[in-house]
Amino acid sequence: MKRTRSIISYVIAVSLILSGALASDALYAKAKAKLSVKRMTMEKGDKKKIVIKNKTKSAKYTFSSKKKKIARVNSKGVVTAVKKGTTKIIVKEKAKKSKKSRKLGTVKVVVKNVIETSRPDVTSAPSQGGTVPGGTTGDVSLATAEPSPEPTVFVQVDFSDGNISKFYPEGDGVKIELASGGYNDDSCLKAGNRDQRNGWFGCGMAYDITEYIKAGKPYKISCYVKCDSDATITLRSINNAGSGGFNWPTQVGDTVSVKAGQWTYMEGVYLAPDQINGNVRLYWDADNTADLYIDSIEFTNAALIDDTFKTLFTEIFGHVGGCNTYQQMRDYKTFTTSLYNSVTMENETKPMAFLNEGNISDTVPEGYIVPDSYMDSKYPVLNFQTFDNVIQTAYEYGFQIRFHVLVWHSQTPEFFFKKSYNKELSYVNKEYMYGRMEYYIRNVINHIYNTPHGRDVVYCIDVVNEYFHNYDQGSKSMWNTIFYPNEQSESDRTNTPEYVKRAFEITYDELDSLGLSGKVKLFYNDYNTYEVTDDIVTMINYINEDRKICDGVGMQSHLDVDYPTPGMDGKIAATIDAFASQGFEIQITELDVTDYDNSGKQLQYYKDLFNMLVTKKKNGANITGVTFWGLCDSNSWRRSGKPLLFSAVFSPKPVFYEVINTAKAAWK
Repeated sequence: MKRTRSIISYVIAVSLILSGALASDALYAKAKAKLSVKRMTMEKGDKKKIVIKNKTKSAKYTFSSKKKKIARVNSKGVVTAVKKGTTKIIVKEKAKKSKKSRKLGTVKVVVKNVIETSRPDVTSAPSQGGTVPGGTTGDVSLATAEPSPEPTVFVQVDFSDGNISKFYPEGDGVKIELASGGYNDDSCLKAGNRDQRNGWFGCGMAYDITEYIKAGKPYKISCYVKCDSDATITLRSINNAGSGGFNWPTQVGDTVSVKAGQWTYMEGVYLAPDQINGNVRLYWDADNTADLYIDSIEFTNAALIDDTFKTLFTEIFGHVGGCNTYQQMRDYKTFTTSLYNSVTMENETKPMAFLNEGNISDTVPEGYIVPDSYMDSKYPVLNFQTFDNVIQTAYEYGFQIRFHVLVWHSQTPEFFFKKSYNKELSYVNKEYMYGRMEYYIRNVINHIYNTPHGRDVVYCIDVVNEYFHNYDQGSKSMWNTIFYPNEQSESDRTNTPEYVKRAFEITYDELDSLGLSGKVKLFYNDYNTYEVTDDIVTMINYINEDRKICDGVGMQSHLDVDYPTPGMDGKIAATIDAFASQGFEIQITELDVTDYDNSGKQLQYYKDLFNMLVTKKKNGANITGVTFWGLCDSNSWRRSGKPLLFSAVFSPKPVFYEVINTAKAAWK
């Protein structure tokens, strides 16, 4: 009897164990854990975590790499890219009680060589005396970037859970919906009904990222995109209530070309604006009206650019800068302050920004200077509001400002040259115009340097711009129409213009009355200076014949890979030599290099150019600044020629690192 009871007890115990194991396995099978991605594209040194959805508590997960020399993986699923190549990460799921295991899936890992391998060895950079903003001289050593932390994953979306609640249609009539045939599973997001595509904004699907971002921080977004016909696909961002008011869509990363029906990898770095006052969304747009698809979205923090570029070119030239609008200045603070110590405003300091035909007073505006030469009975009231904000922001950001420009035939309102400040009337004579020019210059200068921080940040002024190209719009400029009424054509134009000299005299004298003569540098600025070199030399020597009031030349450098020649024996070098021989200070003021035919020559052109510029500086040419005209290719005024060092904000091209290497080698 005792033996029978023992047998029964044993059977019951075994049954309970088996039933428990089966129940555990049943639960484990029911959970249907799955991989969030089936493919990772990484750069050497990157780390990414394999995320498992719907994990079973009664199971554990293991990871192994088939080729550890390509990529290795730890017990928590963090993959480290080791070197260029392709491997697979095998993921297994094992029940804790029954010990049964199954292959959950594999993740294909593609490792690319990171572009940063061509960065200069900043730790071995020389320390040399150089002029830094503010006029001080001292040793400036190049900083070494701190290792980037492991990226934090904020978003991973593959649409396998069917949730599209954070996605919205972007554009009139657009409809978004789940679709089959995803990149790595059976689900993706589709944007259809794109027939009313807007050329400015585009249309597609949008994703609200407001909750994931912090002001001024960079983020990397990657995904796969597809279109039903051949297309160019662009990722854009828009801030509904940005720091500068209305915000045009901004491109994020490079556009990608896709073949009809084929999934294509896409990534870019998004920089959150300096102020976030409303919803921020990213959205995908194709340059056609076909159905558009996205899948496998990943959103992580991105590494900042170290200060090697800024520190090196500050050491060499003193000033390194970019061109901004005020809104760009506010929205891209993190990007621009990591690269530049100087800024040139694209439009905010041109005459059209200060002069408004609807703001003419019958009485002298309070605090204004009315010179003896002024003959009018009406007085323009200058609009300084935006520029006052520019000055304050530049001071906060540590920028100095190249003021561009006081006297220019373009972007000066027509009414400024007409009787009673009425563009419908005839031109005034030159006596009236001298008075207006003096009124304008003295009041602009006085306002700048009597505004808080104006003396701290505005370090030089383009007094006159493009005199030797004042026929380029097809007719005689309004300035020359008044001052040289008998001039019949460009061939008649004098290279000793009286009003240009007078503009420098007024500017210099007003600065002198403020105790700033010699402290604020005055420039003549022009493009294609290598075609009018002798004329510029003649004009500046004419301006300076009584006293030195023009410090030098701003060499706009809107260049192309096929013209002019950039090296030591080229036209630009010869022009620098000519200016240097006259004792002129030289600044490269509007630099970009187009390659409209995608010839591949741009990288070598930039290398030859910077080798020449740095060598000339080292050998005694007084080159005191380099300014790039635009933030990146996607917002350049010559964007189709892809002229700059960045394709998009925080997306450096190989030429960015080659420029650093070249300058560093030439400066040794």
